[in-house]
Amino acid sequence: MADREERKELAAKHNALMKGAFGTDTQATVDAAVIYEDGFAAKQDIPAREEQTKTQVTSAFAPEALYRFGEGHTIIVDPTSFTRPGGNYVEGGAGPEATLCMESNLYQVLCGVKGAYHDANKKAQSGGLFSSRAILLPDVVFSRSGAIRKADILAVAEPMRARALENHRSERECDWALADRIATLLTLAAVNECDTLICGAFGCGRNGYAAEQVAELFANWLNEHPNALGRVIFSVPRAAFEAFDTRFGQPKEEVVQQVSQPDAEEEEAWSADDLPEGITFTSFE
Repeated sequence: MADREERKELAAKHNALMKGAFGTDTQATVDAAVIYEDGFAAKQDIPAREEQTKTQVTSAFAPEALYRFGEGHTIIVDPTSFTRPGGNYVEGGAGPEATLCMESNLYQVLCGVKGAYHDANKKAQSGGLFSSRAILLPDVVFSRSGAIRKADILAVAEPMRARALENHRSERECDWALADRIATLLTLAAVNECDTLICGAFGCGRNGYAAEQVAELFANWLNEHPNALGRVIFSVPRAAFEAFDTRFGQPKEEVVQQVSQPDAEEEEAWSADDLPEGITFTSFE
């Protein structure tokens, strides 16, 4: 894994490439960006599709999930830095937003909306809980080994429970902020007729929320609105995988087959590494 200085150099090279190759695309996305003010999502009617929402859990990073699973109108959730485009991406920082920036022109787009979005957020930090003010960025360009894909980015900040508690916010405020933010991102995806939503373990890890709590909030909303979205791809780290797979995965069915016993040489050569990685689906009813 690259260290901070290496990531900083890679970011600089990538940024130069994006500016040169996709400047026109970047400006088009900036011009088409839509800002949703705090509280907007709570006033919206949730649309309903004919088919029920399916879910999938993967440990692949969001850009890889886009290439592997993105179908139809795809929206990727960016747990964005509330006041600074890309957070510390250009300084070699890591994390979900930096990962998105490293494989797309997202950083250049975020810089283009800084005045309208990030600067306006500076007065609404709420001790680290921030607000549900979000921005939709259409047709962000992803580039991987010469393969180009486009997806909308829904940028919305994760509440930071750990920081908020240090700033004397209550547990109740922290829990409410997380529930409101998750409902916001799902609602905005639904009203934008999203076919495939790619979302991480929103609020987990360094932000201080338990994976089980986050997964439960997603499940509650999806159960209340069982056909609002086409698919939701949860692109989560291994530390949160079990909590999400328990909620959104389908129990593995035991298949009994009549097979011949391997001889000693075949049995010795076989290993668990030969098995393909499982992918689980479920529908919310």
